[in-house]
Amino acid sequence: MDASYIPMFVFLLVGACCNLPFFVRSVRDLCRTSAFTSMPAAPSALLTTALAELSWVLPCLVQCALQAFNGDGPWSAARGGVGCDVMGFYSVFGSVAGMSSTLWVAVITNWPGLATARLGYLVSVAIVLSAALFAALPWMGVGRFAYTGEGFCYFDFHDTALAAVLLAATLPMLVATLALLARAAHRGGWPSQVDLYVMAASFLSAWVLWVPACLIGLGGGAFPQYYMISGGVMGHAQALINPYVYGVRWRRSSLRIDGNKEIVLDSKTGMPTVTPATKDVV
Repeated sequence: MDASYIPMFVFLLVGACCNLPFFVRSVRDLCRTSAFTSMPAAPSALLTTALAELSWVLPCLVQCALQAFNGDGPWSAARGGVGCDVMGFYSVFGSVAGMSSTLWVAVITNWPGLATARLGYLVSVAIVLSAALFAALPWMGVGRFAYTGEGFCYFDFHDTALAAVLLAATLPMLVATLALLARAAHRGGWPSQVDLYVMAASFLSAWVLWVPACLIGLGGGAFPQYYMISGGVMGHAQALINPYVYGVRWRRSSLRIDGNKEIVLDSKTGMPTVTPATKDVV
C-alpha cells in the first residue's frame, strides 16, 4: 500500500460523498420543474453543475484508490499511457464543464425569466458535449495529456496549442462569470446577496490558478513546487463546496423567487425587482 495517497483518497471520498446527494437531488428536481415556475432552467443548470464535479471527483477517487492500495499499474497517472490519458480527459472535462455550468448559472441568476425549461436542457447538453470535445483534443491530434509531476494528469501546459486554447476558454469564462455575479449584486433583487459573494469566491478559488498556468506554459517556464497539486485540490474542493453553494443556497433562493410575492420579474429585462419590504436572506 502506498500511504502517500491516503490523504488524497480520503479527501476525494469525502468530496464524492458530498456531491452524490447533490447530484441525486438535482435529478429529482429535474423531474419536477413545476416547482421552479419563475426559473424553469434552474433544475437542469443544477444538474449540470453537479455532474461536472462528479465526473471529475468520482473517477479520480477510483484511480487514487487503485494507486493507494494496489500500487503502480496501467491505471497510474505517473506511468503515462492509458491511465494518464483517461485521467487527463475527465480532469479537463470536469473543469471546463464546471466553469461553463457556473457561467450559465450566473446568466440565469441575472435573468431568471430568460430561459425556458427546454432551452435549459439544450444549454446543459451543449455544455456537456462541448466540454467533452474540448477535453478530447489530444485524441484528435492536438497536443497530449501529460503528468503534472504532482499526482495527476491534465493538458500538457507546455504544448503551445493546448495552453492557448485552454487560456482562451478559461479567461473569458472567469471574467464573464465574475462580471455577471457583480452585476447581479449591484442591481439587487436576488433573495440573498450572500449567495452571489459566496459563488464568486468559490468560482475564483477553483479556477484562478489555470490562467497563470497557461501563461507559464506558453512562456516555457517551470511551475513552482506544489503549484499543480494546489490547483487540483482547489478544483476538487468544489465537490465539497458546490453542494452547499448551489445545491442549498442558490437552489433555495431560486425557489424563494417563486414563493415570495414581494419579488416580481421586470417584463422588459426579466430581472427580479424587490419592494422595500423584502429582506435579504442569509
